Amino acid sequence: GPQEVKAVMKIGWVALGCPKNLVDTEFLIGLMKRAGYEYTTRPEEADILAINTCCFIQSATEESLDRIVEYARYKEKNCRLLVVLGCLPQRYGRQLPALLPEVDLWLGTGDYSRLPELVAAALARDRDGKETALFHLEDPGWLPEPGLARVLSTAPYTAYVKIAEGCDNRCRYCVIPRIRGPYRSRPPEEIEQEVRELVESGVKEINLVAQDTTAYGIDREGRSTLPQLLTRLDRIAGDFWLRVLYAYPDRVSSELLAVFRGSEHLCAYLDLPLQHISGKILKAMGRRSTPGEILRLLARIREVVPEMALRTTFILGYPGETEEDFAGLLSFLDVARFDWVGAFAYSREEGTPAAALKPQVPPAVRERRRQELLARQEAITAEKNRALCGKHLKVLVEKKTANGWVGRSYREAPEIDGLVRIAPADLLARTSVAHECVAHECAIKPGDFLTVEVTGAGAYEIYGRVPAVVAP
Repeated sequence: GPQEVKAVMKIGWVALGCPKNLVDTEFLIGLMKRAGYEYTTRPEEADILAINTCCFIQSATEESLDRIVEYARYKEKNCRLLVVLGCLPQRYGRQLPALLPEVDLWLGTGDYSRLPELVAAALARDRDGKETALFHLEDPGWLPEPGLARVLSTAPYTAYVKIAEGCDNRCRYCVIPRIRGPYRSRPPEEIEQEVRELVESGVKEINLVAQDTTAYGIDREGRSTLPQLLTRLDRIAGDFWLRVLYAYPDRVSSELLAVFRGSEHLCAYLDLPLQHISGKILKAMGRRSTPGEILRLLARIREVVPEMALRTTFILGYPGETEEDFAGLLSFLDVARFDWVGAFAYSREEGTPAAALKPQVPPAVRERRRQELLARQEAITAEKNRALCGKHLKVLVEKKTANGWVGRSYREAPEIDGLVRIAPADLLARTSVAHECVAHECAIKPGDFLTVEVTGAGAYEIYGRVPAVVAP
């Protein structure tokens, strides 16, 4: 018979790197849906494959390149266009097309709104048998137009909301300002509208992200208006959590902490990327905080919000870091007692001021320090978790397992922290189960909030049980 006409083209999407890339990708899926393309999660059935890349550090760049090569293979089968966008083309620009001729369209971080027309142009070239790729690079950094619907790719009960684009911090190891452009806050009413719609659609956890959330509003008002934004979002009705990620230490004001203390939806959780505690290294990194300020800040946070869960990240093996600096960082862990710590071995990024610093620490030493730091922290995290035994925690249920459920409390951000394992109340008394109890437990589903009694803990897992249901 006559050849079947392919009605709607399907795009397969991949988001690499940080949650901010994930949010951009979700908006881009929405943008392309509006332009008449379908979204598929299966690369083998996609007519177009789009990869939103990351190149924050070398390992991320390598992962982006590997994924492009892997997806280029689909072009021998059914894929007509391979589109690569985001940070990698923005950073490496014109070097890329010659290296990866399989890619049909390159698009930097600046002009995502033009994706539908650029894809159409690339498809037309594909039909005309043109060999060269389309290459589009504008000023970096993009914010979605108001009212653009996004398609969530996370679990339905959790979402990231991006409150700003770009960065004005000039940390000397970092390429982000060059790739993402200057800091630009989204208007508060747009953010509020988006959060409202997400909450109304059943999302229970809103994670606010930006390169630096505490800089929110500085470009508009000349000062941080994150406290005002949080107050505004906290007024939205519903049973949901708000969580703040990537908060720079020097802008965590008393005003901001007061909002944490008085709010209904805000998780007592702060992610403060400190990077180091040595004054010499902080200065060499171009960070604005001093060791004294950091210690005073931690004391102030705990005084105002005693239950605050604190996460931080450190860079190990920055140029000039001595064994003495490293030893100081280890003792700082014992003093600061963070709930969660992430650690990166320093990555020497071409084009950053830090790449030229001497002496560079040998890669094997950077990695050894990273592992040693994490081992030291593991004991602290386990201790902090065990201190919760006997307490009740509100837990967001994520999935059912063979013996109970898995979820997270306010203390655990998605993907990066630990989790809570919940045993059913009837685990010990399977034989004499009251019928209400069984019915109650069958009704639990992902996205529900449960009150859980903590019964034990390790470094990455907290164990708890659903307190037995009391018959009315």
